[in-house]
Formats: sequence, structure tokens, C-alpha cells
Amino acid sequence: MKRCLVCLCCALAVMAWAAPLVVEDTFDGPLAKDWFWGLGTWTAKDGVLRGFESGARRHGPVKMRKCALTNAVVECEFRLEGKAAFAGVIFNGSQERGHLFHVVAGKDQLRLLAHPGKGQTLELVKQPAQLATGVWHRVKIEFAGEHLTATIAGQKLAAKNACIAEPKVSFGLGGDSGGPTGERAGALEFRKLKITQL
Repeated sequence: MKRCLVCLCCALAVMAWAAPLVVEDTFDGPLAKDWFWGLGTWTAKDGVLRGFESGARRHGPVKMRKCALTNAVVECEFRLEGKAAFAGVIFNGSQERGHLFHVVAGKDQLRLLAHPGKGQTLELVKQPAQLATGVWHRVKIEFAGEHLTATIAGQKLAAKNACIAEPKVSFGLGGDSGGPTGERAGALEFRKLKITQL
């Protein structure tokens, strides 16, 4: 009995110290109501969120989700299909503030972008890469205070900027799917999205 109580106390202590899971999307059916806006055409099926450019507006596909974060770890996998050039994860502040920072994974380069002010973009890191199309690539993004680290397909990037520490209210998945001819050009796919608050 005493041993069971010790085990139970240990288990409760581990649970108390475990970081809270904020988001875990399976993409097996209709998206949760927190997915609130997007550009292009998006579907969630069989564990994959798939997007491609569509419509008259010339902009790559983007799908946004409400999620208030301070310090967190964001994990997912992405795949480039056809002529898709890059996938990205962007974090936003309030509607008035706009974009805060952006992790971009392209076929030939990886980038960390900061947005220190509305409408401003600062390239913090750019390094060469070779990301094959039709292959799943793992992404892990960790931000704490002004520090950001991202591991993409085994390559690690790190940066620091004040805007990284600003409150985040939403994030988006998207990129360049290959052009305005829709799925004939290409598509972006995401799966295994998980966000843990630090």
C-alpha cells in the first residue's frame, strides 16, 4: 500500500511538472473552429492538411489558427509537392501589430525572419539547404523570450530579436505552392502539428 502511494505521488509530481499541451491537430476531418481564416484551398483528410493557391489573388496558400502563446515549442512535418518552393510557419500579434516572426523552409534555403514593426521584415538567418519534394520533413520551433531556435530536416538555426518575445495570438501554415494554376502547379502538406507551452 505504501509503495502504491509513493508511485502515485511520483506520477502526480511528473504530471504537475509536465509542460501543458496547447494544440495537437490530427487533420482527420473538419478543422477545429480555432482555424479561422485562409487564402487558397485547404482540406484536412487522413491526417494531412493540404493547401494550394487558388482564386484570382496572387498569393500562396495560408491557413491561420488562433492560439495565444508566450514561450512554446511548435512541432510538425511538411511536404512540398510539384513546383512548391517553400513552406512556412508565421506567428502574429494582434491585428494592429501584425506579423512577429516567420520560419521559412525552402527547397534550397532555410530562413528566420523577424518583423520588428508593422510592415517591416528583417532577415535574421539564411542558410543553404537541400529539401526534396515529395518527402516529409520534420520541423521543431522553440521560442523563449527573445530567443528562437528552429530545427528543420536536421539543420539547426538560431536567432534573437525583441519581437520574438511579444505576445502571439495566432499562427499560420503556408508558403509557395507553385503558382496560380492550383493543384496542377503544386501543393503544401502539413501533418502531426503539436504545440507545447513552456
